[in-house]
Amino acid sequence: MKFVEPIRSIKKLNEIKALLKSKGLIKNLFLIEHWINSALRISDLLTLKVWDVFENDWTIKDFYIIKEEKTDKTTKIHITDKVKATLKLYREQYSWVVSKQSNYIFFQSRSNTKGDKPISRQQGRKIISKICMQVWLQWRYWGHTLRKTWGYQARMKWITLPVIQEKLRHSNLAVTKRYLGITDDEVREASLQLDL
Repeated sequence: MKFVEPIRSIKKLNEIKALLKSKGLIKNLFLIEHWINSALRISDLLTLKVWDVFENDWTIKDFYIIKEEKTDKTTKIHITDKVKATLKLYREQYSWVVSKQSNYIFFQSRSNTKGDKPISRQQGRKIISKICMQVWLQWRYWGHTLRKTWGYQARMKWITLPVIQEKLRHSNLAVTKRYLGITDDEVREASLQLDL
């Protein structure tokens, strides 16, 4: 896996969301918001279907259960209030997608029968890379950027590492530390600062 950076700036995250919303790119807005808030891997995110996030009557679910491809673990994904607000916009813009429960949420626009095929991992990564460049984020922003963004922002809000580990569904804390880029120097500096 290539090294990727999280989006560290909340201001830049808000710029991304505002830009996508102003351009009417609600599917991409939902992709980015839900990718961050679910902390799913791209392979799992792109398999989402209408039945995962919408009830039969088009109401938005509070959560769904997904079996992760990489770990084979079943996990509960909560749909946050901000993501629900975007899903309402999605439902309005793509009512034809939502009308069929087996359609993919992140559908290929070029498909003959729209909704029956998801976008590829490469397309998902390209969406992230392109929008990051448009708001002048020019480091390495690709597939894992948004999972790392959740981890980084959680850490900045003082959410404990075991909770972050659980959310990211890592097998052990050492993996989470490596994933978040926590170094021995950082731990040493924290020890010196706290010095009780």
